[in-house]
Amino acid sequence: MVVASSTPPANSTGAPTNTVITVAFSDYPDPDTVAPSSMLLTTGVFRVPETYRVDLVAKAVTMTPVGSLVPLLGYSASVFPDVHSLAGCSATFDLVGFMTGDGPVNNPPSSVPKFSDLQPILDGACADNCHADPSAGCLAAPASGLSLCAPDARNALIDVPSREVSGALLVVPGDSARSYLLRKVLPATVGGGPVSATVGEREPPGAPLTQDQLRTIAAWIDGGALP
Repeated sequence: MVVASSTPPANSTGAPTNTVITVAFSDYPDPDTVAPSSMLLTTGVFRVPETYRVDLVAKAVTMTPVGSLVPLLGYSASVFPDVHSLAGCSATFDLVGFMTGDGPVNNPPSSVPKFSDLQPILDGACADNCHADPSAGCLAAPASGLSLCAPDARNALIDVPSREVSGALLVVPGDSARSYLLRKVLPATVGGGPVSATVGEREPPGAPLTQDQLRTIAAWIDGGALP
Protein backbone atom coordinates (compact mmCIF):
# COMPACT_ATOMS: atom_id res chain seq x y z
CA MET A 1 0.00 0.00 0.00
CA VAL A 2 1.42 3.38 -1.00
CA VAL A 3 0.49 7.03 -0.54
CA ALA A 4 -1.49 8.10 -3.60
CA SER A 5 -1.98 11.79 -2.82
CA SER A 6 -2.18 14.28 0.01
CA THR A 7 -3.72 17.56 1.09
CA PRO A 8 -1.79 19.80 1.39
CA PRO A 9 0.19 18.41 -1.57
CA ALA A 10 3.75 17.31 -0.94
CA ASN A 11 6.28 20.17 -1.10
CA SER A 12 3.53 22.79 -1.28
CA THR A 13 3.46 26.18 0.39
CA GLY A 14 0.72 28.42 1.74
CA ALA A 15 -1.29 25.80 3.68
CA PRO A 16 -3.81 27.39 6.06
CA THR A 17 -2.79 27.29 9.71
CA ASN A 18 -6.05 25.46 10.48
CA THR A 19 -5.50 22.88 7.75
CA VAL A 20 -6.54 19.26 8.13
CA ILE A 21 -3.92 16.95 6.63
CA THR A 22 -5.36 14.21 4.43
CA VAL A 23 -3.27 11.28 3.23
CA ALA A 24 -4.92 9.11 0.58
CA PHE A 25 -3.70 5.55 -0.03
CA SER A 26 -3.83 3.03 -2.85
CA ASP A 27 -5.94 0.69 -0.69
CA TYR A 28 -8.36 0.87 2.23
CA PRO A 29 -6.42 1.71 5.44
CA ASP A 30 -7.24 -0.37 8.50
CA PRO A 31 -8.37 2.04 11.25
CA ASP A 32 -6.99 -0.28 13.93
CA THR A 33 -3.46 0.38 12.61
CA VAL A 34 -3.69 4.19 12.46
CA ALA A 35 -2.09 5.69 15.58
CA PRO A 36 0.73 8.02 16.68
CA SER A 37 3.13 5.11 16.22
CA SER A 38 2.21 4.73 12.54
CA MET A 39 1.43 8.28 11.39
CA LEU A 40 2.58 11.54 12.88
CA LEU A 41 2.89 15.25 12.17
CA THR A 42 6.12 17.02 13.04
CA THR A 43 7.89 20.34 12.63
CA GLY A 44 11.62 19.98 12.93
CA VAL A 45 12.19 17.56 15.82
CA PHE A 46 8.88 18.40 17.52
CA ARG A 47 5.75 16.28 17.23
CA VAL A 48 2.44 18.08 16.70
CA PRO A 49 -0.45 16.44 18.62
CA GLU A 50 -3.27 15.45 16.30
CA THR A 51 -6.40 13.34 16.09
CA TYR A 52 -7.04 10.76 13.38
CA ARG A 53 -10.03 9.73 11.31
CA VAL A 54 -10.14 7.04 8.64
CA ASP A 55 -12.26 7.75 5.55
CA LEU A 56 -12.70 4.38 3.86
CA VAL A 57 -14.65 5.77 0.92
CA ALA A 58 -11.68 7.99 0.01
CA LYS A 59 -9.11 5.37 1.17
CA ALA A 60 -7.69 8.15 3.31
CA VAL A 61 -6.61 9.17 6.80
CA THR A 62 -7.19 12.69 8.07
CA MET A 63 -4.90 14.19 10.70
CA THR A 64 -6.37 17.15 12.57
CA PRO A 65 -3.86 19.13 14.64
CA VAL A 66 -4.98 19.87 18.20
CA GLY A 67 -4.67 23.62 17.70
CA SER A 68 -3.49 25.98 14.99
CA LEU A 69 -0.23 25.45 13.14
CA VAL A 70 2.41 28.17 13.24
CA PRO A 71 2.36 30.53 10.24
CA LEU A 72 5.14 30.32 7.67
CA LEU A 73 6.65 27.14 9.09
CA GLY A 74 7.51 23.78 7.56
CA TYR A 75 5.72 20.58 8.62
CA SER A 76 6.01 16.90 7.71
CA ALA A 77 3.41 14.13 7.86
CA SER A 78 5.14 10.76 8.18
CA VAL A 79 3.60 7.43 7.18
CA PHE A 80 5.23 4.29 8.56
CA PRO A 81 4.84 0.61 7.56
CA ASP A 82 2.82 0.04 10.75
CA VAL A 83 -0.17 1.38 8.78
CA HIS A 84 -1.82 -1.62 7.14
CA SER A 85 -4.61 -2.02 4.62
CA LEU A 86 -7.74 -4.00 5.44
CA ALA A 87 -6.13 -6.74 3.34
CA GLY A 88 -3.13 -6.75 5.70
CA CYS A 89 -0.58 -5.06 3.40
CA SER A 90 1.93 -2.69 5.02
CA ALA A 91 2.26 0.89 3.84
CA THR A 92 5.48 2.01 2.22
CA PHE A 93 7.26 4.68 4.28
CA ASP A 94 6.49 8.15 2.99
CA LEU A 95 7.04 11.73 4.08
CA VAL A 96 4.70 14.54 3.02
CA GLY A 97 6.28 17.94 3.60
CA PHE A 98 4.51 21.31 3.30
CA MET A 99 4.76 24.89 4.55
CA THR A 100 2.01 26.94 6.11
CA GLY A 101 0.83 30.34 4.93
CA ASP A 102 0.19 33.38 7.07
CA GLY A 103 -3.12 32.40 8.68
CA PRO A 104 -6.31 30.32 8.74
CA VAL A 105 -9.18 30.09 6.29
CA ASN A 106 -12.90 29.91 6.97
CA ASN A 107 -14.14 26.31 6.77
CA PRO A 108 -17.94 26.27 7.12
CA PRO A 109 -19.20 23.01 8.66
CA SER A 110 -20.59 20.47 6.23
CA SER A 111 -24.17 19.31 6.59
CA VAL A 112 -24.79 15.96 8.27
CA PRO A 113 -27.14 13.54 6.47
CA LYS A 114 -30.17 12.20 8.30
CA PHE A 115 -31.56 8.71 7.96
CA SER A 116 -34.17 10.08 5.56
CA ASP A 117 -31.25 10.77 3.18
CA LEU A 118 -30.02 7.18 3.56
CA GLN A 119 -33.29 5.28 3.24
CA PRO A 120 -33.72 5.94 -0.52
CA ILE A 121 -30.30 4.32 -1.08
CA LEU A 122 -31.42 1.24 0.88
CA ASP A 123 -34.74 1.18 -0.96
CA GLY A 124 -33.01 1.26 -4.33
CA ALA A 125 -30.27 -1.25 -3.53
CA CYS A 126 -31.88 -3.67 -1.07
CA ALA A 127 -35.56 -3.85 -2.03
CA ASP A 128 -35.23 -7.01 -4.14
CA ASN A 129 -36.78 -9.55 -1.77
CA CYS A 130 -33.51 -9.77 0.18
CA HIS A 131 -33.83 -7.10 2.89
CA ALA A 132 -37.11 -5.55 1.74
CA ASP A 133 -39.73 -6.40 -0.86
CA PRO A 134 -39.63 -4.87 -4.39
CA SER A 135 -41.85 -2.00 -3.27
CA ALA A 136 -39.53 -1.35 -0.27
CA GLY A 137 -42.02 -2.90 2.11
CA CYS A 138 -41.06 -5.14 5.00
CA LEU A 139 -40.47 -8.87 4.60
CA ALA A 140 -41.54 -11.53 7.08
CA ALA A 141 -38.16 -13.25 6.77
CA PRO A 142 -35.48 -10.92 5.34
CA ALA A 143 -32.07 -12.29 4.34
CA SER A 144 -29.78 -12.88 7.34
CA GLY A 145 -32.55 -11.52 9.54
CA LEU A 146 -31.71 -7.97 8.42
CA SER A 147 -34.79 -5.92 7.57
CA LEU A 148 -33.99 -2.68 5.75
CA CYS A 149 -37.50 -1.48 5.03
CA ALA A 150 -38.18 2.03 6.33
CA PRO A 151 -39.93 1.10 9.61
CA ASP A 152 -37.16 -1.31 10.63
CA ALA A 153 -33.90 -0.21 9.01
CA ARG A 154 -32.34 2.25 11.48
CA ASN A 155 -32.96 0.08 14.54
CA ALA A 156 -31.76 -2.96 12.61
CA LEU A 157 -28.39 -1.30 11.93
CA ILE A 158 -27.24 0.79 14.89
CA ASP A 159 -25.03 -1.11 17.36
CA VAL A 160 -26.34 -4.42 15.99
CA PRO A 161 -23.74 -7.23 15.80
CA SER A 162 -22.87 -8.59 12.37
CA ARG A 163 -23.90 -12.17 11.76
CA GLU A 164 -20.89 -12.63 9.48
CA VAL A 165 -17.92 -11.32 11.48
CA SER A 166 -17.69 -11.84 15.23
CA GLY A 167 -17.18 -8.62 17.18
CA ALA A 168 -18.19 -6.33 14.30
CA LEU A 169 -21.17 -4.00 14.55
CA LEU A 170 -23.22 -3.05 11.49
CA VAL A 171 -23.19 0.65 12.39
CA VAL A 172 -20.96 2.26 15.01
CA PRO A 173 -22.32 5.83 15.35
CA GLY A 174 -19.49 8.30 14.75
CA ASP A 175 -17.14 5.70 13.24
CA SER A 176 -17.91 4.65 9.67
CA ALA A 177 -14.48 3.02 9.24
CA ARG A 178 -15.35 0.42 11.90
CA SER A 179 -18.94 -0.06 10.73
CA TYR A 180 -19.46 -3.39 8.96
CA LEU A 181 -22.28 -1.94 6.85
CA LEU A 182 -19.87 0.42 5.07
CA ARG A 183 -17.20 -2.26 4.60
CA LYS A 184 -19.82 -4.58 3.14
CA VAL A 185 -20.83 -2.13 0.40
CA LEU A 186 -17.35 -0.83 -0.53
CA PRO A 187 -16.03 -2.15 -3.86
CA ALA A 188 -12.52 -3.59 -3.46
CA THR A 189 -11.75 -4.36 -7.09
CA VAL A 190 -12.41 -2.83 -10.48
CA GLY A 191 -15.14 -5.41 -10.93
CA GLY A 192 -16.64 -4.55 -7.56
CA GLY A 193 -15.58 -7.57 -5.51
CA PRO A 194 -15.78 -7.58 -1.69
CA VAL A 195 -13.38 -5.80 0.66
CA SER A 196 -11.02 -7.96 2.71
CA ALA A 197 -12.23 -8.59 6.28
CA THR A 198 -15.80 -9.07 5.08
CA VAL A 199 -17.51 -12.40 4.51
CA GLY A 200 -19.44 -13.41 1.40
CA GLU A 201 -20.28 -11.18 -1.54
CA ARG A 202 -20.06 -7.43 -1.73
CA GLU A 203 -23.50 -5.87 -1.36
CA PRO A 204 -25.68 -5.08 -3.15
CA PRO A 205 -25.43 -7.70 -5.90
CA GLY A 206 -24.67 -6.24 -9.32
CA ALA A 207 -23.17 -2.81 -9.77
CA PRO A 208 -21.54 -1.22 -6.69
CA LEU A 209 -23.08 1.84 -5.08
CA THR A 210 -21.91 5.16 -6.49
CA GLN A 211 -19.29 7.28 -4.73
CA ASP A 212 -21.99 9.79 -3.77
CA GLN A 213 -24.11 7.03 -2.22
CA LEU A 214 -21.11 5.63 -0.33
CA ARG A 215 -20.23 9.11 0.95
CA THR A 216 -23.81 9.63 2.14
CA ILE A 217 -23.68 6.37 4.12
CA ALA A 218 -20.28 7.22 5.62
CA ALA A 219 -21.27 10.80 6.45
CA TRP A 220 -24.50 9.62 8.11
CA ILE A 221 -22.56 7.22 10.32
CA ASP A 222 -19.76 9.69 11.11
CA GLY A 223 -22.34 12.34 11.95
CA GLY A 224 -23.81 10.15 14.66
CA ALA A 225 -26.33 8.06 12.66
CA LEU A 226 -29.07 10.65 13.11
CA PRO A 227 -32.77 9.68 12.77
